[in-house]
Amino acid sequence: MICDANGIKYVASPLLQGKPVTHGFLTRIGGVSPAPYASLNFDARDTDPAENVERNRALFHEAFGVPAGRLVTVSQVHGKEILAIEGPLPEKPVEADAIVTNETGVAIGMLTADCQPILLFDPVNRAIGAVHAGWKGTALGIVVETGELMWKKYGTNPEDLIVSLGPCIGPCCYKVGWNVLEEYMSRHREADCFSEKDGLRMDINNANSIQLALIGVKNENISNDSRCTSCNSDLFFSHRKDNGRTGRQLSFIMLGGDER
Repeated sequence: MICDANGIKYVASPLLQGKPVTHGFLTRIGGVSPAPYASLNFDARDTDPAENVERNRALFHEAFGVPAGRLVTVSQVHGKEILAIEGPLPEKPVEADAIVTNETGVAIGMLTADCQPILLFDPVNRAIGAVHAGWKGTALGIVVETGELMWKKYGTNPEDLIVSLGPCIGPCCYKVGWNVLEEYMSRHREADCFSEKDGLRMDINNANSIQLALIGVKNENISNDSRCTSCNSDLFFSHRKDNGRTGRQLSFIMLGGDER
């Protein structure tokens, strides 16, 4: 479902709406950055001036009621390191591909442009997680690692977890090399998330859904937005569609807030 918050278009999870969290898979619409980063870009690593990104962040804080300085993102490295937030927030981005916390009023987020953002909520122990899953992170089982860390730290039972898989590049557009299949199969028993059609294609969304089911997350507690970021580059940044020169959209979740 596409929603609007002060001009920012975002995808809301049907499973998280009405829960005591604020969340959203933001689109590229509603910011100030010019092309090719138009317009709600959250990544200043390329040539989009930092002041544009800061303005986009300010618009986000205002639209979603996230207190200034309370959005935490990480330096994503396509690995399986997970940042657990307990107490003071990190002063600069930590190298990791997932974040977990049980702190109220802290928004944790991931930046993507074809990789899959995943948001997790444990309603029993009041804990949340945010995951960045490209093919490497998916092969490493980053979403499983995140669920297991939530169990160790907060007592999360997989049967209680509510998980929302955000928009990512679909198998319609995601051709990969055979090395990707080999690396995936070195850690997993099945290859249902791969298909051969004009080359080898990977379904990241399906792979993460399968992994979640294998650790005991109920099917009815998993939602996904099947829109392909490459096919819908008017709505989402796409690294592949835009030949690498593109922005990054934010996906986030925060305990407390106005239950969006």
